[in-house]
Amino acid sequence: MKFRMKRELVPSALGFLEIKGAADGAAAVDTAVKAALVEVLETKIVCSGKFTVLLAGQTAAVETAVAAAKKEVGPSIYDWCVIGRVHPSLYWALHGQFSAPREGQGKAVSRPRGAVGIVETLSMAAGLEAADAALKAARVTLLELRMGYALGGRSYFAFTGTTGDVKAALDRAVQVASERGGLGTSCLIPQFNAAGFPFW
Repeated sequence: MKFRMKRELVPSALGFLEIKGAADGAAAVDTAVKAALVEVLETKIVCSGKFTVLLAGQTAAVETAVAAAKKEVGPSIYDWCVIGRVHPSLYWALHGQFSAPREGQGKAVSRPRGAVGIVETLSMAAGLEAADAALKAARVTLLELRMGYALGGRSYFAFTGTTGDVKAALDRAVQVASERGGLGTSCLIPQFNAAGFPFW
């Protein structure tokens, strides 16, 4: 299913499900939309045979829909998250890897300024929740978000800012990912040299 996003409005909440297999994934989507008033933004099959579902709506509705989907497919759930008051930069990063304007400005992705923090997580849900927490923790700019494809089902994200802000954001992201058992690797680069990373 193609991404369907309202460019003029960031939703109150996002729900994300990683499911083992397409059949259970379809059952989860059907159950979710019957359980509460939510919009299915995207469904996709990614590496390791995961079926992913991204939902949007009011926080209570998203929580209800995700809970119903989890109950429906039981042990086929690999990971999941519900993010309330989703950070706008994270929302737009999910659309075509920054193909949509961020913060209504229509500008290209910013190049790194000063320090860079990078976090890799063992699941996509853990990555989403950790990235949202990082963006809310300090004044940092999201540079990149990669979700599952060609990553064996993992995810990673990178952000930039002053060294102090990047450290604060990185600490928060690592805490969130660790608490849910989904932390892979992380690093802070105080004086990032972008010469080797032309895509930033």
